[in-house]
Amino acid sequence: MSGLPDFYAVLHIGPEVTAGEVGRAYRSLLRRYHPDTRPLPATPADAAIEGKALQEIMAAHAVLADPVQRALYDHRRKVTGAARGRSSGARPARAGAAAGQPQIIVGPLRWERPGGLSQ
Repeated sequence: MSGLPDFYAVLHIGPEVTAGEVGRAYRSLLRRYHPDTRPLPATPADAAIEGKALQEIMAAHAVLADPVQRALYDHRRKVTGAARGRSSGARPARAGAAAGQPQIIVGPLRWERPGGLSQ
């Protein structure tokens, strides 16, 4: 996918999982690759492999655990996959989506005081 890492593959999950399942997969892999959970000291080669895996796991969790970042990542994945003619693994569009129904667009969030109240 032209430089875009597959965070779902890193965490061994699919794009349809819930936020709770992302957290469970992250914690499971963290226990497996974190140096503090190792019963014996690692060889330098094992430490390098585990360190790289741990960085990938933490990067994947940072994106997939945040709903806004995950939506942006999924959008980039879909666009990149469509541009290359590949399926992004996303579900097919609903029957009414092409019939003029509005799509949900995720953008930057901005907090405002309710009712325009000022302090």
